[in-house]
Amino acid sequence: MKDPYRVLGLSKSATQDDIKTAYRKLARQNHPDLHQGDTKAEERFKEIQAAYQLLSDEDKRAQFDRGQIDADGNPTFRSGGFTGGGRRRGGGGADFHDIFKDFANQTRGGGSRGDGPFGGFGGFGGFGGFGEDEYHPQQKGATVNCWLELDFAEAARGCKKTVRLPTGKELSVNVPAGFEDGQSLRLKGQGMPGLNGAPSGDAMVEIHIKPDPMFSRKGKDVHLDLPISVPEAVLGAKIEAPTIDGPVHVKVPEHANSGTTLRLRGKGIKDKDGNRGDQYVKLRVMLPEKSDKEFVDFVKEWSKKNDYSVRAKKN
Repeated sequence: MKDPYRVLGLSKSATQDDIKTAYRKLARQNHPDLHQGDTKAEERFKEIQAAYQLLSDEDKRAQFDRGQIDADGNPTFRSGGFTGGGRRRGGGGADFHDIFKDFANQTRGGGSRGDGPFGGFGGFGGFGGFGEDEYHPQQKGATVNCWLELDFAEAARGCKKTVRLPTGKELSVNVPAGFEDGQSLRLKGQGMPGLNGAPSGDAMVEIHIKPDPMFSRKGKDVHLDLPISVPEAVLGAKIEAPTIDGPVHVKVPEHANSGTTLRLRGKGIKDKDGNRGDQYVKLRVMLPEKSDKEFVDFVKEWSKKNDYSVRAKKN
């Protein structure tokens, strides 16, 4: 893989927040759903995912910066059983471990533990560190990261969505109700496969919630601005108001002003314990879009006899 810093367009002095911001931007721009059939875009997306997986892990990032692992997360040097001994992955010439392993195998076949040139050490067992487990250890698979975009109502109510992982695998996932923007959903065992029989890593699905033109959220409560007409404000009315569960009817009281707030109990967001918040509907009195002479003339005559102050007086 390419240098992960270059892939994300960052310098080595980048903070973890810088890394996350760069990843989000590039992942959105290069997501396969936006470039269907474009193999170059898909490869670019995989590079971005791999770079983020390495740099977002502070331990792996430090190892990479020190040159202990390469851009794919593979060790660049592995120590052997003797002090100072070892081998390099992919190095030329005879492998130190393999040479001594052959001698060890010969001694095992030569009779008692005391036989052979190193008999007293039990076939090199006394040196320790040349067993197969050291050179072929189990290692849990790496975690993969991806993101999923939801509408406000989908995140508030919970939903079932299909997510595409960096591995190319598509999964149907259940998003619980009440997820907030930036929270992550862990899918156990859906990451990269483990080495030598170790379990697979996990997939972390970061949830992004699209801005909604009507609804906003504060904790478990939902807030909504609702326009009403002048007659509805003056005379009162029964009107329809949207909620995350669908429209409901609410009663506008007589003489309602802009800013008057109605509370709809239990129409907010459900928490993990199943308790729901409320929805607050703030009324906004709106004049007619087009000027109406009759209405204007009425207001002029009415205001001559009924002038009133709506702004606090300042001393």
